[in-house]
Amino acid sequence: MAAAPFHLVTDFDGVWTEPEREARAVYAHLVTELARVSGRPAEAVWELVERHAARVRAHPDRFGWPIEGVFTSYVDEDYFAFPAAVGRSIEEEREPEAAALHACVRREFPNMGAFLDHCYHSTGDRFRAEVRHDLAAGAERVLAWLLEQGMAVTFVTNAPLVKVVDWFGVNGVAVADARDPAHAAAPLRAYGRAGKQWLGDTSQALDCAGRLVRTDRPQYREILERERPEVVLGDVLSLDLAQPLALRAQRRPGAPAFVGLLRRAHTPRWVLDSVGPAAAQIDFAVHHVTQLPRVLSTLRASSSPVTG
Repeated sequence: MAAAPFHLVTDFDGVWTEPEREARAVYAHLVTELARVSGRPAEAVWELVERHAARVRAHPDRFGWPIEGVFTSYVDEDYFAFPAAVGRSIEEEREPEAAALHACVRREFPNMGAFLDHCYHSTGDRFRAEVRHDLAAGAERVLAWLLEQGMAVTFVTNAPLVKVVDWFGVNGVAVADARDPAHAAAPLRAYGRAGKQWLGDTSQALDCAGRLVRTDRPQYREILERERPEVVLGDVLSLDLAQPLALRAQRRPGAPAFVGLLRRAHTPRWVLDSVGPAAAQIDFAVHHVTQLPRVLSTLRASSSPVTG
């Protein structure tokens, strides 16, 4: 019986892609939509938004992606959370200018959250229609190399499946739908809209260099238990790495042997300080996806049984 392939579960956006251009588009669309719903000049809205952006940057522990009053990720680790955090800052502000802008949003949308979701998803749809791909340089070659080495790669991403399929498809790389049982044996699969942000009923958390990061993420946990990867890789500690780290610390099914961080220019110090030797810490950090062949080759060799 052939041994199971060495299996990598990886995030997509921010690991295999360059997310800055799309995130800037979301931010710009936030300003455009606030100007539209309020009827105010875009320049004036931009100035107000920039003031709140400065507030968010100054207090990153107080802003993030809130779900039912709990941050599922923090703004300084999650590139795509920044525009929404700025919107939330406007919502919280009692200063008349911000309050008037929030009131204009509420005339068209049930709440600020619905407005921010509209800005994010409409920008994403338009961006994917206009941009063939924003893959990191060399990403398709790295993926081809991993498959040539007999490794299995599974993307687990909150992005839509079509984004992964289309962006790699531009380079002739076929990505299968991981939820389709017919593709269970495919070496390259993806779970789109994976729900890594959704939290469970418990308040289980890791103390990551002073930040409490929630780890009970049932939709993500179910995927990890099904896939049982050797390695999990991501760029956002809360969304991508907290759940696999907790599984490993608790010796639960689906726990990977290795957990890695794709370190980006904006990755905050508290995330970098979470790399260490403990079971609940990140094992390694890479600066670019093109470093993966060397790192994964080393990890595979270290986990292979000794024969002879």
